[in-house]
Amino acid sequence: MIQISKNILFHTKLYVDQYFKKPIYGKDYETVASSYLDALLSMKDDDFETLLTITGYIPDLYASDSSEETLFSKLVEVIVCAWAIRCGFEAKFVKQKASYEDVDIYIGKKIVVCDSKSFRLGRSQAAPNVKDFLKLEDMRKWLSRFEPKARLGGLVAFPSRHEWRDSSDAYLYCSTKEIPVLMLPYEYLAFLYRSRSKFTYKEIWKLWDYKSMFPTKLSKDTPGGNKAKYWEIVKKQVCEVTKTSEKALDKYLENRNALIKCFIQSNISLLSKEIENINKRIEKNINSLDNEAIRELLISYQKTVETSNIQEQIKRIKDFREY
Repeated sequence: MIQISKNILFHTKLYVDQYFKKPIYGKDYETVASSYLDALLSMKDDDFETLLTITGYIPDLYASDSSEETLFSKLVEVIVCAWAIRCGFEAKFVKQKASYEDVDIYIGKKIVVCDSKSFRLGRSQAAPNVKDFLKLEDMRKWLSRFEPKARLGGLVAFPSRHEWRDSSDAYLYCSTKEIPVLMLPYEYLAFLYRSRSKFTYKEIWKLWDYKSMFPTKLSKDTPGGNKAKYWEIVKKQVCEVTKTSEKALDKYLENRNALIKCFIQSNISLLSKEIENINKRIEKNINSLDNEAIRELLISYQKTVETSNIQEQIKRIKDFREY
């Protein structure tokens, strides 16, 4: 298995955990985000590329809708902002949250509004509901705040282990030329980052040339499935922009997939270790009781109760993400 430094593997999580352990930045998440952006901009190229590849997965040990989850998701937005800046674009993460995009990216004189997605590895379904992934009307509203000549399109960045396995409305929405919204997994952003010296502003604009790429929407009954057709078109365009062969891109993505697999295994190990710690704590507490039969019964019961949620997360990760 590929070895990744824990400082990179859990970089965002460690930053969040440190904040809640000792909130030295105060309670303002925007200040924390700005500090994290500074850290990302000074990171080594290879480390940043690796971090970008494995980003977007909310730690399953965080409670649902918790402050930790909220801050972690915010820092994923910051990673996308750092990607754009390190690529040579202008970018800022948006402070307003209600009815606003996550990141504004200025490529030359053109604007891309970005929605950066984060999901738990142990999410109960293989892929998110499309309505939780993309609303075209939201993209339209976000773009409408900018001058028509400046609008390039939208970008949905997401963790690839939460993609649909076949046809989906997501590919239909992301092939609508009236509102060109490009969906790219984080490893594709990593590839564009590595290839950043190979294209100009105007060349990367081609990724939103939907009149050429998608003259018609990819309906769910597209022969072979609209997922396959979407990626066939997008990969070809990415290769053209980066002046790369499809074979070279496939080799890069295979390498990135190995990194993600290592990341997933590390998260399973982290969850398993948490189960072990819980079990030891339970045994210590129950062993202080007098009646041996009661102790054994309570140990078995409490282990099951307190680890069932994590066991279910591991099962979902193995079912949905290890393919």
